[in-house]
Amino acid sequence: MQMVDVSIIMPIYNVEKYLEKAIKSVLNQTYKNIELILINDGSPDNSDKICQFYEKIDKRVSVINQKNAGAGYARNAGLDKACGEYIYFADPDDYLELNLIEENINLAQSSGADLVVFGFYEEFLNNNGDFTNTVKSPVLKETTSATQFRNGFREFYRFTPYALWNKLYRRDYVKNSEIRFSNQKIGEDALFNQAVYRNLDKVVFNEKAYYHYVYREGSAVNHYTKNRFEQEYKVAQQFDALMDMWGKESEYIDLISREYWNSIYLELKNLTSIECPLNQNEKVEYLKEIMENSGLKQAVKTLSIENEQNKFVEALIRLVRKENYSLALRLMNFRITIGEKNRSIVLFLKKLFHKKEPKELN
Repeated sequence: MQMVDVSIIMPIYNVEKYLEKAIKSVLNQTYKNIELILINDGSPDNSDKICQFYEKIDKRVSVINQKNAGAGYARNAGLDKACGEYIYFADPDDYLELNLIEENINLAQSSGADLVVFGFYEEFLNNNGDFTNTVKSPVLKETTSATQFRNGFREFYRFTPYALWNKLYRRDYVKNSEIRFSNQKIGEDALFNQAVYRNLDKVVFNEKAYYHYVYREGSAVNHYTKNRFEQEYKVAQQFDALMDMWGKESEYIDLISREYWNSIYLELKNLTSIECPLNQNEKVEYLKEIMENSGLKQAVKTLSIENEQNKFVEALIRLVRKENYSLALRLMNFRITIGEKNRSIVLFLKKLFHKKEPKELN
């Protein structure tokens, strides 16, 4: 097996419109000692043909075809095949600056870091092909010990803690820690990164932006997902367990509460989807059942909302505290309806964390 410096893993499902741009942005990297592993996760479109074409013309490309099992299992297949010193995960509907790998692998190798975190562009593309970019940068200090990383975790957490695509992972660290993606369809990236953080010490940061995370006008669809709450709740539980393992539960109680709140917030959004089969009364009863959980009640109660800048979120928290689930659902529905018609509101009220499904604007 020929060794490479970076294995780039790209799970693919139904993205033929954007896939070639993503692949070209990888193959045209200024740093050439890479491999690109394309995992076709049972795509019903022409994605497989595109993958096969690039496998034929570039020996650095390999294609794995599998039945649809979700992005997590697709990435696991990529991890099994990867032979690079470092692992990088890219999405097939985004694209990379051509110096992403070169500048970040150099930083990784010179520092001996297990994780490199770099900046990215939030790019909004309208139907006319015009786009706007917002640069997001990690203005954080390098950590060289687990204690240092954990003590500074609050600042780290504020910058896309669950995104995969702005991080370079040392493969031996991931492999030796036996870190894998779960079979969850939602939140599998969050669970993966939480596992990465358990014993992490050496982390370096690069303020420059390299990755283009693309929002496309008209692509934000509020799909209904059965058992979504259970999946998001598992993310919160694992985060809680991580803080407990670190002995940081009391110090980061506000972050833990936010994680549990996030599972409620996203379930409110889930229930307001036009695809949801429940009627209004059934939705309210379901929320009542969820909120019988004493841990969730306590999390919502302890949330600090005095300085909450997002007034929509503040209003939702207050309604849930008062157990006014009917009005909370109506407010969420109003927010989604307005958001679909007004881009500025969508961008203002977009996702609280970068751990949601790719390209979803909450």
